[in-house]
Amino acid sequence: MRDGEFDYRDDAPEDPTEEVSEVSEKQKELDRTRLEVMRQYADTQSCRRQFLLGYFGETLDEPCGNCDTCEAGTAAEQAQFTDAEYPPDAKVRHREWGAGRVVHREADRMTVLFDEGGYRTLSLAAVEEGDLLTEDG
Repeated sequence: MRDGEFDYRDDAPEDPTEEVSEVSEKQKELDRTRLEVMRQYADTQSCRRQFLLGYFGETLDEPCGNCDTCEAGTAAEQAQFTDAEYPPDAKVRHREWGAGRVVHREADRMTVLFDEGGYRTLSLAAVEEGDLLTEDG
């Protein structure tokens, strides 16, 4: 508004309720996928510290040696995959879910946080066979 004139902007959504509904659905999907990641944490054979740090965007090069999976020896078996293709923190792109970041990697699967798809756990065999991901940057 300037000198009593109204400055009309034409970038308002046509149907604001549709836009709010869309944002709400995306949030519900993100919440659902977060819950799934916590289930994976409970079931993981990898180092739990590495798993949690990956969830929060950090990496730990070696298993911590202090959690239950490290003490059981299963974490050491999984640790060999951090140097493989798609290691934790790798940036990837999926044709449907867009850009993402690998948050956790195991022998047969990986978990990726996608900008548009939330957390997704992908079978490595399916990724390789279907050419589902490309490294991004």
